Amino acid sequence: MAGRPRDAVVLTEDERATLLLWTRSRTCSQARALRARIVLACADEPTNTAVAERLGISRGMVGKWRGRFLADRLDGLDEQARPGRPPAADDDTTAHVLVRTLTPPPGPRETWSTRSMAAETGLSQSTVSRIWRTYGIRPGARDGAAPRRTWSLPGRAEEVVGLFVAPPLCVLAVTIKNGTSGGDGSTPATAVTRLFGPDRDVPHVLAVAGAFAELRGGQHPQELSEADRRALHTFVDQARARASSSAVVHLLAHGVPTEAPGSAYEAAERSDATGTPRIRWHCTPSLAAWTGEALRILSPEVQPPNEAAHELPRLRDELLTWSTTWTRSAAPFTRISAPRPPYDAPVICMPDSDSNVWESRTHEVPTAPMVPQVTATDATPGAPVTTDPVVGALREALLDGHHVPGERVRETPLATRLGVPRRVVRTGLRALADEGMLDLLPSGATAMPTVTPKDVLDLYALRASLGALLIRRVAMLGIGQLAPASKALAEVRGAADNGDHIRIREVDLRYQDALARIADLPQAAHTFERLTARLRMFVTLLDMDYSHACDTIANEDGAIHDALRNADGNEAARLWRVKIERCVRFMIAQLPEDDVAPHLWATLAGRPHLHREAVRGAPH
Repeated sequence: MAGRPRDAVVLTEDERATLLLWTRSRTCSQARALRARIVLACADEPTNTAVAERLGISRGMVGKWRGRFLADRLDGLDEQARPGRPPAADDDTTAHVLVRTLTPPPGPRETWSTRSMAAETGLSQSTVSRIWRTYGIRPGARDGAAPRRTWSLPGRAEEVVGLFVAPPLCVLAVTIKNGTSGGDGSTPATAVTRLFGPDRDVPHVLAVAGAFAELRGGQHPQELSEADRRALHTFVDQARARASSSAVVHLLAHGVPTEAPGSAYEAAERSDATGTPRIRWHCTPSLAAWTGEALRILSPEVQPPNEAAHELPRLRDELLTWSTTWTRSAAPFTRISAPRPPYDAPVICMPDSDSNVWESRTHEVPTAPMVPQVTATDATPGAPVTTDPVVGALREALLDGHHVPGERVRETPLATRLGVPRRVVRTGLRALADEGMLDLLPSGATAMPTVTPKDVLDLYALRASLGALLIRRVAMLGIGQLAPASKALAEVRGAADNGDHIRIREVDLRYQDALARIADLPQAAHTFERLTARLRMFVTLLDMDYSHACDTIANEDGAIHDALRNADGNEAARLWRVKIERCVRFMIAQLPEDDVAPHLWATLAGRPHLHREAVRGAPH
């Protein structure tokens, strides 16, 4: 039976291209793809019977979507409201249920359950469960990372620098250093992020942000106001500014309008000639995909320490305040990490901040006895504490590997790599723990040291005081003892001239250790080298980038060396504290945001300048 010819379907070029795109897309729903195939077949076949036989469907379905397309064109293929009982929870109620999960639950429970949320909101438990399932909200869940997709980010995320929410758009900005993404992209993200620190609840907070954006943007899914476009452009510029020159900013986006929001997208895909990081967009097809990808790139390799989650409560509170007061005309929610201060940022220690600086100009330097020359300036920084070759090989193997703070050191791979028994590796790792490079766990195992602002301050506080003592001692020994330090300084200057920011980290520490050995204070030098070993591990774990600080480091070491040649111990010690403060500020800037009390900086920088009258009247 041929059937009667129906109204002919004539497609424009744009309509045909869109329909073909839907039929070939891997992210388009199956229902929409089938409707597109029906319309394309109707353009070729005059009768519903022929189309039904061609696609293996009923004639009624063909007639329905032929008529819908002829009436409303492509818009007629969208889902329409269906009859039935209206939902028990409107958009405002749903938003309240979503946002309420950001607050602590009543009673002793740590996370919300459907029962406690139902009692809190007055809804039924099934309604709460349906809302959570619809938007993928699971308070307290510890799901595994989602698999990678074609639109996924590279596997190793260095840090998170921004979050932007303007319903229906939700964007997470992540920086990834060039060349760190593996070929298979299977390396999970590290536990160190800059925007909100490592915390197990971060994916839940981001899921609520994405769910709120999709809910409130559902009435206008294809529109962004001009103000939101400008805010997005500003967010993109700030994300570029927060990243280092060696990083690429990846924007994980959900709810991207069909028409890209103007210059924010166009400028994003361009690469700057000035070295400004390039922006890459990753648009997810659904809210569940966005949430799963956020969980994947933020999944830490190790359990984060308790003191690591500094910024999540602040982010949660800001998001809670914004979402509860949101209106259609409200400004987008924007959160950008604090900018990293450059290595050569201004410091507190200035020529007048040392209480003993006036003494160095009024007293002659006494002649000190000669001490033996120290010649081992080309040794690895921190290495001379233990001379066992196995320990040295283990030290270099750990520094060359990719580890995260707090990660337990596995003995078997190291034994296989070095070709020694596991027992020997275990003994060597404990020796490195005695040096300070590793942390010794209660079970007897070892782990990479944790790196928190408190750890950095503790390390540099000891290094600042002990280094000042050793430097004053070196100034008393005379210029004839500075040959090993001069050789190390030449290596520092050579690395700076070549712009080798990897090597300058090593030779700078080598110069400092050379000064410690020259001082001829064995116990103090031994302790200083232990601190060097731990500092070297901190620098490796944070993968600190000194590409913009090579000249500053060389100038600092050169100024200290000139003061020692002039036998000016107090000036050399002051310059040492300047260097230490600059280093500690730069290292803490690599960590998640934290509030460090200002007086701690003053403690590291030294006392204010005291004049003679103040010294006489000062209490002892």
